[in-house]
Amino acid sequence: MSGSDLWLIVVAGGPLILLLAIAYVLITRRRRGPAERRESDRAAEHLYQEEGD
Repeated sequence: MSGSDLWLIVVAGGPLILLLAIAYVLITRRRRGPAERRESDRAAEHLYQEEGD
C-alpha cells in the first residue's frame, strides 16, 4: 500500500464515515410524543412563573 492509496482511503473514507454517523443519528433519534411535549411545555411555563415572582 503506497502513500497515495492511504490518502485515498482517508479522503474518501472520512466523509463516508461522517455521512454514516449523521444518517444513524437521524434514523435513531427519538421524537417526543404529544404527552411529553405538553409536560415539557408545562414545566417551562412553571419555571418562567417562578422567575417572575
